[in-house]
Amino acid sequence: MKPLKIAILTPTFLPKFSGAEIFHHNLALRLRAAGHDPVVVLPRSRRRQLTARGWDLPYSTDNYPGNFWSYFKYSVPLAFMLNRCALTRLQRKHDFDVWHAVVLFPAGVCLTNWQQISRKPGLIRPVGDDVTGLPGQGHAPKVEALLRSTLPSAQALVSLSPAMEEDLAALGVNPAHIHHIPNAVDGERFTGPVNRGNLRAQLGLPDDAFVFLCVARHHPQKDFPTLFGAFRRLLDRTDRPVLLAVAGRGAPDLHECAAAAGVGERVRFYEFGLDPGQAVPPTPPQGLVDLYRASDGFVLSSLLEGFSSALVEAMAAGLPVVATKAPGIREVVTDGVTALLRSCGDAGGLADALWQVMSDEGLRHRLATAAHRTVRAYEWPAITAEYVSLYERLIREKSGGSGS
Repeated sequence: MKPLKIAILTPTFLPKFSGAEIFHHNLALRLRAAGHDPVVVLPRSRRRQLTARGWDLPYSTDNYPGNFWSYFKYSVPLAFMLNRCALTRLQRKHDFDVWHAVVLFPAGVCLTNWQQISRKPGLIRPVGDDVTGLPGQGHAPKVEALLRSTLPSAQALVSLSPAMEEDLAALGVNPAHIHHIPNAVDGERFTGPVNRGNLRAQLGLPDDAFVFLCVARHHPQKDFPTLFGAFRRLLDRTDRPVLLAVAGRGAPDLHECAAAAGVGERVRFYEFGLDPGQAVPPTPPQGLVDLYRASDGFVLSSLLEGFSSALVEAMAAGLPVVATKAPGIREVVTDGVTALLRSCGDAGGLADALWQVMSDEGLRHRLATAAHRTVRAYEWPAITAEYVSLYERLIREKSGGSGS
């Protein structure tokens, strides 16, 4: 099939730095490298921020009148009308072959509503929190109603995990329209020779300590109280120097939580940003990659994940993994084979697993070796090819060809 012109419609993008922004920046890079023409369509304010950073992105961007999305607060019919006008203008300007909307609301519902009149092919790619959420943290009633009334008409949605697929189906989406494509990892950045002593010195980590790493933003679904409680139990069992490194958006704000658990002196907090001095900033940032490579083990205490990119990054870095049996984790790793898994909220069980990993070198090697083999399925070339294949299928469906 010919090279594709792909609209990536997103309300959130660089220089904001979290999973959705990192993934779609990298997807655009890979699509471009494969000979396609992705155009990231983002709010004008985000595009101005990119320009101010001076980043030389190798793919195109265009403005979306982001204020149009705000009209949903006042009038749903008016909001849909304005957004249909915006999408029609962009389609006429670029002649896109296929659309890729990021986040169920607002981009996803706007694309689906416009598709009903435009007949243009496209998919919606949720980011996690917009589908799965802890009790009491779901969508506002008005947004929930919009999702239920709109998404069943969507041509295709991407699920990052079986748990997300179930939640999409609960919103009324036909399971036949849900396509499973997980997140991706650039494995080469996490492997190869490295001077751990130098990395630890740069990161402020002692050379003789066993370092467990947790990469997670400051959010209730990450369940840091259980993690810090488990780490407290681990410290009570050993005189060996042990540290916990926590990296993620808002991580430094967890100082009080760690102190309350009695582990404040044994936890290091990191929050990495993108380097404004580089023409195309690497994502994830090099500092975070270095932290993976300077660590001895990885731990994740989440109650829920859409899909944990940090988990596959840890596997790519060759770290033995300890994690919970949360949705979005248990589908990626196998207990006793590629990770040690414990029940959500079980600080004692998590502490036992941390102790096993720290005290058994053979176990660390077995877990890391098996995980590293598994993570090959999440490499960027494979995931990019899956998206291109889905784009082509959606184009055939809309043109009346085979593959529906």
